[in-house]
Order: sequence, then C-alpha cells, then structure tokens
Amino acid sequence: MTNATAGSSLWARAREIDRTVNVSRQQAGLLERRRLSAVPFSQDRLFDAMAEGEPVVFEDLPVRVRHQHRLGTTAAVLQALHDSFAASDRVRVRCGPSRTTKYLTVDQLLDRWASDRARVSVTDLHIRQSGMLSRIDCSRLSHFNVLAGAPDPVGAEEILTMVVSSAGVFSDSHTDDPDGSNHCFTGRKLWLVWDTFAGLQAGLEDVERCNVYGNQARFSITRFLAVPGSRWFIVGPGQTLFLPGHHTHKVITLERYLGVGSFFVMLPSYLRTLRRWTAHTPLWALTLPPARRLELVDLITSRVAGKVRELGSASRRTQDRWGLRQIRAQARDLSRLPPRRVSRLFQDNQRSLELLTALRER
Repeated sequence: MTNATAGSSLWARAREIDRTVNVSRQQAGLLERRRLSAVPFSQDRLFDAMAEGEPVVFEDLPVRVRHQHRLGTTAAVLQALHDSFAASDRVRVRCGPSRTTKYLTVDQLLDRWASDRARVSVTDLHIRQSGMLSRIDCSRLSHFNVLAGAPDPVGAEEILTMVVSSAGVFSDSHTDDPDGSNHCFTGRKLWLVWDTFAGLQAGLEDVERCNVYGNQARFSITRFLAVPGSRWFIVGPGQTLFLPGHHTHKVITLERYLGVGSFFVMLPSYLRTLRRWTAHTPLWALTLPPARRLELVDLITSRVAGKVRELGSASRRTQDRWGLRQIRAQARDLSRLPPRRVSRLFQDNQRSLELLTALRER
C-alpha cells in the first residue's frame, strides 16, 4: 500500500467515525506535512519539547505491566484491571453512539470493550490510589510530576487514569488543564491538535471554552490547516504522547484501545503554563468570580517554588531529573525583559514573582 493510499484510507476511516473530519485529496497532501512522527525517547527531548510548548510522541518509553512477557501486554493489562478493583466498584462510562453515561463494574466495562457490537469510552478510571500501580509501572510517566502526592485541592489537579475505548468512538475538540500524557498498550488513536487560542481565532471551537450549539464543536480541515503549528499523529502500541496544556485536541479511536493517561505539572513547562493560566484563566476556574480565579494557581505555584528551592542544593543528577535546567533557562529569558513587562505578564501576582525570584537564587 502506498503512502497516498494509506493516507486516503486513514482519513476515510476517520470520516466514518467523526463526520467533521472531511478531507479532500488536496488536503490529504497538505496534512502529510503536518504529521508528527514518533521519535526515540530521551528525557532531555521530553523536557525540551514541553518547555517549547510542543507535543512529542515517543516510540519506546517503557511502561511495564506485571506478567506481560507471559500473557502478552493486552492480556496482562486486562488481568491488572480485573485484579485491582472490587466487584462492586463502578466506573462512569460513555456508551453507544449517543455517548450516554452509565455506571458499570470493571468486568462489565471490559466485557463490552471486548465485544465488537458495543461502544464504550472511559478516560477517568483513576488508578493513583488503586492496586494498579503495583501491577503497572507508571513511574516513567510521573517521576517529574510536582503535584504527585500533594494534598487537595492541589492534588486534585493531578490525575493518573486508565483509558479504555472501543473502536469507532471519538472525543470532541477539547482542552485539558494542565499538561498531559497518554501511553498506549493496545490499539490506535488518531489525534488532531492545535493551539487553543489560535484555533479560536480561526473558527475552531473548544467545548471547554465555547458555548457549542448542536452536537459538536465547529471544526473543519480547512480551518485546522489555517492554524500555524497544528499537528496530527497516531498513537499506537508502545507509544507515548506528551501534550502541552494549551493544545486543543480531537481524538478518534481507530482500533480498540487500552492506555494510561495523566495530567501533571512539570518544571520545564511551568512558566509557560503559568502565563497561560494568568492570561486566560484555568479551565477549573472559568465560572469563579475574577478575584478567585487564580487561588488554586497560587497554591500550585507555591509548591513549584518550594521544589525549585529544594533542588537548589541537590545533585546535578537530581536537578536534571526534575528539569530544573529548562525552567531556569526560561527564567533567564524573562529576566532580559524590562521588569515592568514581566510584572504585567504575570499580572503583578505575588506568588508568580516569588517563583521567578526563587529561580534566580543559587
């Protein structure tokens, strides 16, 4: 099969699942230039990409599952799910073409997932406090996460979850706060991603920030291609996506999918995230009174500043493990700007300016 034929088949399948993904032959050629390919993993590559606000897909970041060599990865993940939840535990599941919300046991969910006749989708089967982490080693997805282990309300913004999707389901154009990752054990998902605010200017809606009329957010390939830096890619078995939080994404499940996703805060991208939250308000605070919209952000910033100070006396290896070099480089770039402009970027927020002070300390 030629690349052109494979591309045509991919977009035809995507159109069957999500009618808004309607690609002409000419657009298929233009889209090929926007494809993001998977690359070998390195921590520096991850941290540098996130510091630049760019998505990255790795082809070889290991997320080990107990007994996967004996059972195979898919069977080992299914076994871990069966063993980690009580028979009475129920999961919120979107079911059928209308994506009706139902509450199913894990066994019921997996039975439907295994059936070609059913469509189910789960993105919030939380595993941080479950037995799953003794069966699936997610440390490579979260060792840099400043929010891991934090008490609520800060800890509530950190998520580690199983992703279970039938072939033929999709997630409409949406944004997550903060940054996120998705590791695939089995199946394939097609992702289309773009800068949220550039997309809004181009007429691409985001269900988190727009009052969407009708069944779906407004989307077209023409508008997608008009957004500078828009990208698409496929995440398949053994691959891992890291996605900065300022990217709206539309996700189409091409093949029955099992994965693990996360939301996190890391040092390399935090100043970029903080500027976005300051200028545009985090999603969780959009309905709060203006005076309260950065309350939780201030708590997160204080935790980040504490980690920066802690790392000041740590070994170089430990500093590199957390990405201190990248956030300090961003702070140096900001220090070249007039102080008053820096203050305006962060709206004279005391916690933000304290973080910048901590980054200048040695």
